[in-house]
Amino acid sequence: MVLTRWSDATIKSSVNDVVAKADIPNRTQRRVSKTRTRLLKAALSVFAEVGTDAATIEMITQRADLGKGTFYRHFADKNEIIGALIEQCVGDLLEVISRTVGEPHSLREALDGLLNGHVEFFLSRQEEYILLFQGRMLLKLDRGVTCDIERPYEDYLHCVEELVWPFLPKPVDEVKIRRLACAVTGFVSGFLSFAMITMKPETVRESMQPMRDAFLGGVVSFMEQP
Repeated sequence: MVLTRWSDATIKSSVNDVVAKADIPNRTQRRVSKTRTRLLKAALSVFAEVGTDAATIEMITQRADLGKGTFYRHFADKNEIIGALIEQCVGDLLEVISRTVGEPHSLREALDGLLNGHVEFFLSRQEEYILLFQGRMLLKLDRGVTCDIERPYEDYLHCVEELVWPFLPKPVDEVKIRRLACAVTGFVSGFLSFAMITMKPETVRESMQPMRDAFLGGVVSFMEQP
């Protein structure tokens, strides 16, 4: 059979419609995604309120207004939802850091943007910040968490290392640069954890400035040494 120009165009249009429809999530997929999001939001709220240790699956499902069976269709246990949230939160933090850092021209500019990103994240997403702090404590205390929460933190440290790498004397000492990344994390998490219970959000930046200047000056001097 010989196809006319009209019939050929019609067939192509039909094929495109089928492909487009295949890319659109169906009703079941949308419902599953919506339910998972509700559980994640509820868990984040509960963890920030009572801590990851004290939180129970029942607290999470009550907060989400869902049954326990629904929870177990999405997550194997509490540790798995902790891992999923930490991965999500680290991703959000890295997005904020990328935006605040921009295109630095010196080590100090890079570190300054990095600290700005952490402060912005802390001020706008305190529940996520609390979870990241608790999550890091879970790693340090080795409480037998079975989910893979080490990888998001490694991604975070790698991001910090890539940010400062271009401004360091070559060859770069990999141990030294990892210590820098950990020092930045420790400084930020320590100060902001203190600020959370003692300061109003609008005073955090101003109160942090003297310590921040001293920290940046010391770090830059140390890292620029060959």
